[in-house]
Amino acid sequence: MFRRLDEEGLNYGRSGNISVRIKGEAERYFITPSGVPKATLKEEDILLIDREGNIVEGERNPSIEVKLHVSIYRRYPHFNAIIHAHPIYSLAFAATRKSIPVFLEEMVYYTGGDVRVAEYAPSGSPELAENVVRALEDRSAVLLANHGVITCGPSLEEAYDVLVCVERAAKIYFLSTLVGGLTTLPQETLELEREIYKLKLEGW
Repeated sequence: MFRRLDEEGLNYGRSGNISVRIKGEAERYFITPSGVPKATLKEEDILLIDREGNIVEGERNPSIEVKLHVSIYRRYPHFNAIIHAHPIYSLAFAATRKSIPVFLEEMVYYTGGDVRVAEYAPSGSPELAENVVRALEDRSAVLLANHGVITCGPSLEEAYDVLVCVERAAKIYFLSTLVGGLTTLPQETLELEREIYKLKLEGW
């Protein structure tokens, strides 16, 4: 997946992290390691951790954002995959701490609404995990102030789709400002799309 993100300009180098929930009697999560060029990751580099973030299997150090991933899974049982990446246009919004408003119908389907900005806190801190969990309420994506973007989904492929949607929306927003600005969606459309979003999370 990281090779794909790199090729599509959605991430780079050693930055970012991905996790996947493994459901069972003793819930576990696969998570990418810290400090490794992500596009070169091998199967043996991936770690298995428990609900407390402790390593169950693996030789490397888990991502510094392990608290963030575990906290999201605890709070939102409908999410089974999380991607943290650093795409350019989304980073521009994160750097200016501006949310991405809803101006495309597809945004609601993929993200649940506007893409909020989680308050700034240092990477890997409990405060950042708390801020992200709070900002994700009724959403599948959130910007990290001065940092990056988090996207979630029932599967890794769906979390990827959300990431593509967020970056696309950020880019379109930027380009729209060059040609006169944009118009947000009417409230009735938002409400209809929100219902579709809820049904999607419930598995239709």
